[in-house]
Amino acid sequence: MSPSRALAVALTALAVAACSSNPAADPWNRAPIVRNTDASIEGRSETVKRGDTLAVHLESNPSTGYRWELTRLAGAAVAQIGIPDYQPETAAGVPRIGAPGHTTFRFRAMQPGTSSIELALRRPWETGVAPAKTVRFEISVP
Repeated sequence: MSPSRALAVALTALAVAACSSNPAADPWNRAPIVRNTDASIEGRSETVKRGDTLAVHLESNPSTGYRWELTRLAGAAVAQIGIPDYQPETAAGVPRIGAPGHTTFRFRAMQPGTSSIELALRRPWETGVAPAKTVRFEISVP
């Protein structure tokens, strides 16, 4: 097989993999966001239509060593989309080193039901230590 043909086959396979039939498979966080929220979702239940994406933006500052992580996702009504991403605060469009920002988690409503979610702010290397903050909420899909 010629190198150009091998490259074409590889690119085609990559394109097909990117169009996965699993809507939760979105490592580049391309899923359109239908609803945005923040830590005020704590203790609440949100109703999201099937196929919609809920984004949860949480204040964070990774330079302190603390990271938000998904500690509980119970129920099959929603799935986490991609990986959480961090956006630092900017000054005149330039990220400020050591400045706070926000971490965003995305959840896609997959099927009717309810899912319970817990996010925790902790230092990954500190085992046996309670999280500095937690955010717990439910998502219902009619």
